[in-house]
Amino acid sequence: MGAIGPYHYKVWVIGDILDRFEDCKNGARKPKAKIFVKPRREDKLSRNAYFEGIVIYSVDIENIIEKLESPLKEIIAGRYFEGDVRTFMEDYGIKSRAEARRLIIKAVNRFFHEIEKYRKSVKKTA
Repeated sequence: MGAIGPYHYKVWVIGDILDRFEDCKNGARKPKAKIFVKPRREDKLSRNAYFEGIVIYSVDIENIIEKLESPLKEIIAGRYFEGDVRTFMEDYGIKSRAEARRLIIKAVNRFFHEIEKYRKSVKKTA
C-alpha cells in the first residue's frame, strides 16, 4: 500500500466535512452544531498520512463555501471533486478536460486552505 497523496487527502477531508455538514442541514443535528471531523482508523485510509481532527461550526462551513468565487463554490457545493470530470464538463459547458480538472483541483485546494485557515485561527483563540 502506498501513501495517500496531498490531493486525495484533501478530497477525503473535504468529503467528510461536507457529509457531516449535510447531516446538520438535513436535521440530523442542530444547524449551528459543531462538526467534529476525525479520520476513521481504517488501514486503507491511514496509509502513512498524518490526520488531525477538526472542530468547525456548520454555519462557518456555509460561510466558507459562500466566500468562494464561482465556479469554485459550485464545485464544492455540488461535490464535483468526487465524481467524473465529464459530469462537471457537461454541466458547465467546458470543452477541455484539462481546464475542467484544473478548476476542480483549484476548488479543492482553495476550500481546504480556507478550512485550514479557520482551524488555525480557532486554535489560537481557544
